[in-house]
Amino acid sequence: MQHKKEACISTIVPTLNEERNIQLLLESIRHQSLDSETLVVDAKSKDRTVAVAHKYGAKTIILPGHGEFISRNIGAKEAKGTLLVFTCADIIFPKELFIRVINKFEKNPQIIALTGPGYAYDAPLFGKIEYIVYNLLRYFFAKLPKSLKRFSTSTNFLVVRKDYFEKTGGFAVDDINADGLMGRTLLSMGEVAFSLDTYFYLSARRMKNMGFLNFNKHYLYALENFFFSFSDTSTLKSIKNRSRKKHRKMREV
Repeated sequence: MQHKKEACISTIVPTLNEERNIQLLLESIRHQSLDSETLVVDAKSKDRTVAVAHKYGAKTIILPGHGEFISRNIGAKEAKGTLLVFTCADIIFPKELFIRVINKFEKNPQIIALTGPGYAYDAPLFGKIEYIVYNLLRYFFAKLPKSLKRFSTSTNFLVVRKDYFEKTGGFAVDDINADGLMGRTLLSMGEVAFSLDTYFYLSARRMKNMGFLNFNKHYLYALENFFFSFSDTSTLKSIKNRSRKKHRKMREV
């Protein structure tokens, strides 16, 4: 299947000491049956992350000390593709994912962004069950009428038309839930989709490192993706402040 040049995909990956993980992601991108561009935005890793990225032909941008979301914004600005795929170093894409993504956008030109379910390939059983429930919740809310609809997103896997991403002004660099808030912004701008067949695999390393209960406490802020009124509460602000302190360290493990 051939696709027009304007359907080019650019994958944007912020990194910090991800040598042990990023090879699996880049290998999965290499095995896609569609040519694409990969941009690795590195916060000056101390390991061989950048060398691994070069090995796979990724374009690398070195930004010492830069945070995750500003790195994503800069990567998006440098990207040549008309579709931006935001992801993380510990993700694995199934073969033909990019073809399925392109088909979704070509079949419905009104779609400005899409995401899909993530399956934790190395999670314990209760962790896998939690991810399944979470994915079903995201799917359910994405199918509700417009006034109730929610587009719960994360940068594990989020595809956005570049022109619309530019209209959003990019990720809010000072908010730990910037990727979830991006979903809310895109929902207000046009048609978005949660597609069950654009799935991906992710590592449960954070769940295993933090422990099941602490992991869920850390990500409680994601509730605002479903319940917009939660955003204005002091409880959410407290949760975000606590989680933000751990966030940079989490990027390194």
